[in-house]
Amino acid sequence: MQVIIDPRSNYLYSSFYIAALKQRYGNSVRYDIAPFNELGDIGKDLRFIVRDGDKETKYFLYLNDSYTILEEDYAWCDVYGNVNANYSHYPLGKYPKQVSLVPSFGVRVEKSLFTTIVQAIWQLPILWRYVVNKSEWNKYKQRMECNRKQNLKHYLTRRYRAWKERLPISAYVNDIPSEDNYIFFLSTLWYSNEENKNDETVNLRRAHFIRACKSISDVTFDGGLLGDNSSSNDKFADVLAAHGEPFTAWMEKTKRSALVFNTPAFWDCHGWKLGEYLALGKCIVSTKLSNDLPYPLEHGKNIHFVESTEKSMHDAIDYILAHPDYRHKLEKGARAYWEKYGTPEASFKLLGLNFQ
Repeated sequence: MQVIIDPRSNYLYSSFYIAALKQRYGNSVRYDIAPFNELGDIGKDLRFIVRDGDKETKYFLYLNDSYTILEEDYAWCDVYGNVNANYSHYPLGKYPKQVSLVPSFGVRVEKSLFTTIVQAIWQLPILWRYVVNKSEWNKYKQRMECNRKQNLKHYLTRRYRAWKERLPISAYVNDIPSEDNYIFFLSTLWYSNEENKNDETVNLRRAHFIRACKSISDVTFDGGLLGDNSSSNDKFADVLAAHGEPFTAWMEKTKRSALVFNTPAFWDCHGWKLGEYLALGKCIVSTKLSNDLPYPLEHGKNIHFVESTEKSMHDAIDYILAHPDYRHKLEKGARAYWEKYGTPEASFKLLGLNFQ
């Protein structure tokens, strides 16, 4: 068995799958640009090939915020995994290679920062040869010359962040009991413009949740929205967070939180938080999802759906806090869903790659 990864793949976004491949196949996993030379640059995604004897299977995992099907990669691959699959826009009848995945998130791949740096530097010559010897170089020379250093800097930065700012997948367990009246929610206040309208969607929904928490006298609320000094800050000044948190603190406080809040994020994508909350076995309060999952989440079983209004969220929080048995049921249901559909092993099984 050989696993060959396109070294241009976004390391931070792909780390969830790369870590699992390395854990399962060890030294059989390698990076090589050659099998992917004819393909264009890659965004937040992952390309890899699995060779098992004479059989070769090409995988493309679309990990971006959109539900878009990238036609070039769809034509190239045998299996097209999508963490934001949307079958109403891209029906399976027309795109039968598409596989819906539970949203993944960034994890730590290597055990040490030293190993991370060594691995990154070792792959630089592979990427450099691609940049300077790429076919149609003359056509793209000006663009590549402008972006070469920036691209390599981003490559190294993603490697560093995947180690420094993230935790291994083994950390995603419900090993700290949730506290009855403590709610932690720290998230991004996204910039908003006429195209994305975030102030009318994700920003507003997150603000409604925070305001609902703050309006309940028994709740100790911790967190808020992290702004970027845009005009959105003024609109949501009452829900801005005083400061951010290191990721280890975010993890510990999320585990302690009585419940968590999920809503479609930028471009109405699932977002990393949904995957993280399921993995942590949290009681999830969520607005309606915009994209598809391998199997729908069920209200009252593994999630609690609400309308996108402050009142609906207030009523849900009140009810859940008053019914701890229901809260614990949702916690167990979320983790059970994750184990069946969301773990790296379950994800690869959905893609037709059995880790057993």
